[in-house]
Amino acid sequence: MNATLRYDTKSMKTLITSNMNDDSLYRLENDIGLDVEYHPIAERDGRFPPEEFIDRLDGVEILIVGFEGVSEEVLDAVDDLRIIACPRGGPDANVNINAATERGIPVLYAPGRNAVSVADFTLGLILAAARHIAHSHHLLHTGSYTGEPQSDSASGGEREDVTWGIAKGSPYVELKGPELANKTLGIVGLGAIGKRVAQRAAGFDMDLLGFDPYVDAEQMAEWGVEKVGIDDLCRGADVVTVHTPVTDSTRGLIGAEEFDLMADSTYFINTARGAIIDQDALLAELEAGTLRGAALDVYDEEPLPDDHPLLELSNVVTTPHLAGAAEEVIDRHSKMVTDDIEALLNEGTPKYIANDEVLTAEASGDGD
Repeated sequence: MNATLRYDTKSMKTLITSNMNDDSLYRLENDIGLDVEYHPIAERDGRFPPEEFIDRLDGVEILIVGFEGVSEEVLDAVDDLRIIACPRGGPDANVNINAATERGIPVLYAPGRNAVSVADFTLGLILAAARHIAHSHHLLHTGSYTGEPQSDSASGGEREDVTWGIAKGSPYVELKGPELANKTLGIVGLGAIGKRVAQRAAGFDMDLLGFDPYVDAEQMAEWGVEKVGIDDLCRGADVVTVHTPVTDSTRGLIGAEEFDLMADSTYFINTARGAIIDQDALLAELEAGTLRGAALDVYDEEPLPDDHPLLELSNVVTTPHLAGAAEEVIDRHSKMVTDDIEALLNEGTPKYIANDEVLTAEASGDGD
């Protein structure tokens, strides 16, 4: 039971700038009784500018925010805000949680909302890089692998085995890649996403190494993962994949020294954040051929510039930050934050709150 926070739920003014599904919007408006103003980012050109965002927060008691920054300055400029919900896995990316806590404002979030989609996408990138799926698709679409078809035999009308070509220079020869079975996958970060990557990779009969200071060896072993240090992971893995948030301890975690430890046959995958790696060091390894390939969904700069050297390399698969963009993600995060808003308003305890201390202790500006 929430001992300190009390709400008059009748027609609380609610601003939503995140994408939400219809079921949750219906619940918020009709079942819970909130006065909802809905401006999903999917229907806008981008984030609200800070001044407009502050103006829209006038009188707002509940904010469900996607990507706008909720800074200390924003919180200083508004008087009525009682609840913040950020339907993302890491609300600190755009919400100043300390400032919200000082004001007694609970910050709800949606951890693991896209864990399934990112894990699926990661395995897709591994296959796309190792088996040249993306590169061969590009070669076909640009006319590099077209030519005279090979079809029926000229003698007897019997059909021969049709191939694209198996001679020198053919795709069958030039674009061979390794099977995943019996290869070693090194997973950096064994949270909600990394654990699911391990589960999927086990289905490909891969051996698994894991680095995560916050997950013990016994827990990793339950997932079929051997806990190792980052250096041993880089030395021992045929594929290295990153699934850790950006923190002071993970920023630049994989740089020139770590890439140097990887074998020339290693593939490197990043669907987490560009800041976790030294992108220039990765580029140098790929250009030198001291890494076999990479597949990247995140970058130092997004969108990636058209003239970026990564786009010139045939051994790199690049995607525009799509790993979490599955259709089910909005349904999942909508239900998570709606359930927790309802719990708070009914003096219950939300499941996913970034600053649970506001539930049990008086805080300045707690709104009683």
